[in-house]
Parts: sequence; C-alpha cells; structure tokens
Amino acid sequence: MSEWIRIAPSPSLFGFGALSKLPDELSARDFRRILIITDPQISANGILDQVLMLLKGPFEIERFEEAPSEPHYTDVDKQKEKFGSGFDALLAIGGGSSMDFAKALTILMTHGGSLGDYVGEGLVPGPVLPVVCVPTTSGTGSQNTQTTVFTIGGVKMGCSSEFIRPVFSVVDPELTMRLPSVVTRNTGYDALMHAVESFIACPYERVPDRPILYQGSNPYSRGIALEAFRLIWKYYRKAVLNGGDREARMGMSMGSHLAGLAFSHSGLGLVHALASSLGGMINAPHGVCLAACTNIGLRYNFEACDKELAVLATAMKGGKGQDSAEQFLANMEALIRDFELPSRPSDLGVKKEEAQMILEKTLIQTRRIQTNPRQLDEDLLSFIEGGI
Repeated sequence: MSEWIRIAPSPSLFGFGALSKLPDELSARDFRRILIITDPQISANGILDQVLMLLKGPFEIERFEEAPSEPHYTDVDKQKEKFGSGFDALLAIGGGSSMDFAKALTILMTHGGSLGDYVGEGLVPGPVLPVVCVPTTSGTGSQNTQTTVFTIGGVKMGCSSEFIRPVFSVVDPELTMRLPSVVTRNTGYDALMHAVESFIACPYERVPDRPILYQGSNPYSRGIALEAFRLIWKYYRKAVLNGGDREARMGMSMGSHLAGLAFSHSGLGLVHALASSLGGMINAPHGVCLAACTNIGLRYNFEACDKELAVLATAMKGGKGQDSAEQFLANMEALIRDFELPSRPSDLGVKKEEAQMILEKTLIQTRRIQTNPRQLDEDLLSFIEGGI
C-alpha cells in the first residue's frame, strides 16, 4: 500500500480555436517530421484537411488514415513496419480509437514485437516516440491517459505505461460541433462513467503500489472527477439534443478532458471491466456497453460507495440540498432510458447462459478491478445473472 500520491498530468491547450496553436506547440518541441494517425471519418469530414493546412511549411508529414473504430491488436501489429524511422512524433487526430491506435503503434515502432507482448501494466521497457493528441469527440479522454485499449482474446484489454502518456494535447471544442447525435451520446456516456468510477474508486490507501498511476481515489483525482461529473451531467443532454449548442460542447469537451485526467490518476472499476468483457463478445460501441453494464456494476458496489454516490446525486441537482445514492441510480436509469441506450446486456443479445463467460473475462482485468471500491467475490456471478 502506498503512502504517497503521484501526480503526472500531461500539458494541454483548451478552448475554441485552440487548434490554430498546434503548429506553435509542435515547433516549440522541435517536432518537424510527423506521422499523423487518424480514421476515415476525420479524413472525409474536413478536419484532417484543416490540420494539414495549418502544418504547411516547416513540417514533413506522413499519414495513416485507416485507424479502425474498435481496434484489434492485430490491426496495430500489421502496421508496425509500414513506416520508416526518423519521426519526431506521432500526431493522433480523432476519437479514442485513433488516439489509442497511435499510442499502441508508437510502442511497436520504438520497441518492436507484437502488441500482445505489452498487455498489462508497466511492460513498455522505456521511452517511446512522443504522441500528441487532437481529440475530436468528448469521450475517452485518451489524450490524458497512459493506456491504450484494444481487443485481444475476445476481451477489450490494454497496455498501460507512463511512457505512453501523450506529451501534449490540443482540445478544441470546435472540432466536436458537427458530431452526430448518436456519437455524442455514445462517447459522452463513456466520459460520464469515467467521472463516476474515478470518484467512487477504492481509496488509494488500500491499493497496492503499481507501475502506473491507477492508484485509487485520492484528493487530487476526487476533486477533478467531481468537477468532470458536474460538467458532463449539466451539458450531456444539451449536447446530444442540440449539437450546435456551443456552451454545451465546451462543457462536454472540458468534462471529458477532466474525466480522463482524473481516472488516469485513480483507475476505474467494475462497470468498465464488465463493459470491456461485453465489448469483446459483441459488436457495439464502448459507451453502449457501459450503459448496459451500469446497473450491474453500481448495484454490486452500492454498499461500498453509497456515500460517494450520494455526493454525485447532489451534484446532479447543482449542489443544492442533499440527495441519496438510490436517487443517483434512479437518475442514471432515467438517463439511459431517455437516450434509448441499453439498460442490460440482454438488450444487446446477450443470454443469461453467458454470465459465467462475462465473469471470467471480467476477472482477468486486473488493471480495472484493483481499484474497484468493492473487492470482487463469489456474489458477482449472481449480480451478472440477475442483471442480464
């Protein structure tokens, strides 16, 4: 158990129009030869062209525009020898998948091998090519984290190392203004659960020392997670219902950014572990899987974090008065229902007979379950079976 709290945030520039400063930030770090990692949607919607116009002049650019939306570890392995050497940095432009792809690729470009060799915590042997991030959604907060997530062995697993935390990010809410409502809904739910699970995580005093900063809830992470939750809860519905609401887009961009910063210093918990198990079994966005697993995970953890959930319930009301943990759960259920998200895995076609498989896939995710507020025990299977 640790006596200390380690704090290591990545620097970032935030605000409408912040993208215009990207060339200055790259030049200040002497990044000249750059490999851009993005996806077909960003290539098609004009954002990539916007970035390329900004980088005309002193920069030498190569591009990879085929980052998949839900990457498998083999997707990264296939690209490791495609690019030459001599890059100063990788520039990830897109949602969490593009940023995670860049973080995964930089490991292999620097240290070789297969991505599967690095699954777990602290297995990257040393520094990597720097990664700079320009997020275009308000979801994963990957621009702030030391983890890259991909599917391997039928489970969404990850590689976590402080060496792969991005060296800088530019977060410009303008880039989210044209996001479709369904993408705003799905990515926003991920950000919401980042804030929730960071805030209710097991206290750092009870978490063993680890090679990454998933060290349990602590004074640094708690304050950031609570503010992230306040912002996301206030603006999530507004952004989904009216994507042109600039105040809502600003609030969601800041909320998701802070949520990533918070959980990168605390870790997450059972809801994310369950959703990653589910995501490896079916073809559904991560935010959708999180919604389907929310009731199971929070009900299982309820007695271990009811005080923290009550604080979040009060934040849902703008901090006025006090509310209960049960009201928090009721509000979350209403949100899921209003946004037509799945409320249980069976809504996504999962059968009760698959509960044991979900349990087994969940138990191997030590990166997440070590910071769950309740230690996992034999009761979990019955919660999964009842929640399906």
